[in-house]
Amino acid sequence: MDITTTQGMKQALTDKLRLGFGVTPEEADDAQVMRAAALVLRDVMTERGVESRMATRREEKRKVHYLSMEFLLGRSLEKNAYNLGVSGVLREAIGELGFRAADIFEVEPDAGLGNGGLGRLAACYLDSMTTLDIPAAGYSICYELGIFRQRIVDGQQVELPDNWKDIGGAWLMPKPQETEEVLFGGTVRKFWDNGRLHVVPEGATKVLAVPCDMEITGYGTEHVNPLRLWDAKSPTPVDMSLFSQGEYLRASEQEAMAETIAKILYPEDNHYEGKSLRLKQQYFFVSATIQSITRKHIQQYFHEKNVIQINDTHPALVIPELMRILMDDAGFDWDTAWNITKNSVAYTNHTVLAEALERWPQQLMETLLPRVWEIITEIAHRYQKQIENFYHDPAKTAELAIVWDGQVRMANLCIAGGMAVNGVSALHSDILRHDVFRWQYQMEPEKFKNVTNGIDHRRWLAQINPRLDGLIAD
Repeated sequence: MDITTTQGMKQALTDKLRLGFGVTPEEADDAQVMRAAALVLRDVMTERGVESRMATRREEKRKVHYLSMEFLLGRSLEKNAYNLGVSGVLREAIGELGFRAADIFEVEPDAGLGNGGLGRLAACYLDSMTTLDIPAAGYSICYELGIFRQRIVDGQQVELPDNWKDIGGAWLMPKPQETEEVLFGGTVRKFWDNGRLHVVPEGATKVLAVPCDMEITGYGTEHVNPLRLWDAKSPTPVDMSLFSQGEYLRASEQEAMAETIAKILYPEDNHYEGKSLRLKQQYFFVSATIQSITRKHIQQYFHEKNVIQINDTHPALVIPELMRILMDDAGFDWDTAWNITKNSVAYTNHTVLAEALERWPQQLMETLLPRVWEIITEIAHRYQKQIENFYHDPAKTAELAIVWDGQVRMANLCIAGGMAVNGVSALHSDILRHDVFRWQYQMEPEKFKNVTNGIDHRRWLAQINPRLDGLIAD
């Protein structure tokens, strides 16, 4: 159906309301109209997304995989309509159905996937890469509640759940057939066979990572890129034997523990359980993502067709996880796997305060991720030798080491295991070179880049201040 005309858009909305919600426009409420409009646009975006991915495979283009703990997308209906060139048509069609377009746009909640500059940068990059026809995909967690909704009661902040998916879930496309399995805890058994080391995890807790995709439109282009969000599920939702014995809470315990991973963004981590949950979240989405990527492409020239951009240190475990898959699953030796990994991963830094750089307790890492811990230990050992050979200074070794004093330093891991490090402005990048990472910069100056973060001007100017936008265009 042609949605580039008011009549075509009006008919598409009417059909979605009748078939998707069982109501006529006269019976529908604002939320149903918003979801119907989202589904109409999603159909167009999904078809373009399929064509975009087919073209990427056909032309064997290099692809960017952008990993971020958060994506601050904002509302998507008006944004997608604007990028697809049907914003005016959609407004008119909504009006002719008896609704106010402003009310329909206002009904949509912000996607509860981010809360600050780090998430907004990720969203802007996805928009820009799509607009520039760069094959790319974003990856994060499909948070059920986001952070929280704030309400002030008697002068105090009250935090309430942010159930954004009730309405905003219209943009999500679950793809259970592409589910990945993530392992936590347990032990590692090793044996040699035909000259190859085999690594077998035993006694681990399994969590299923179920992907839900959101399509991201570009402006003035047919190209569409996906944002893949991983939802956490238990492989055994309910223990039927316990349920039959009347132990209903224990029967659902494993399901509840698995789903906690995707419950909220940034759980409180001033206690052991909070730290454990945060580390689980980070490994969960990193492991699922790398398994998904390498399932499609794991040859020795992996790094020639893929680049993995990590937004701050939250996805840093991508480095040992990619090593684990290349060695344990694909059978590559250490040097081959390290060459692929080191030429695939790039790191965007957001933190200029050295004391704020992410660190994890060694014991937690060792217990929760035993195989990943072994690989981190080997990376740390080899990198420490590199430091010692370059500086011959115990003080610098202590500062630059990946594992030191019972802690795993994620920024040092990112620098050791990646091909590039960038700040988000010229000033920021200079501070990284000459202050925060000055000793690493002297060792490997070629790694340090600058990428000045811009803004998505269509959202922040064209939509917010159309008269100023028009003046500038004129």
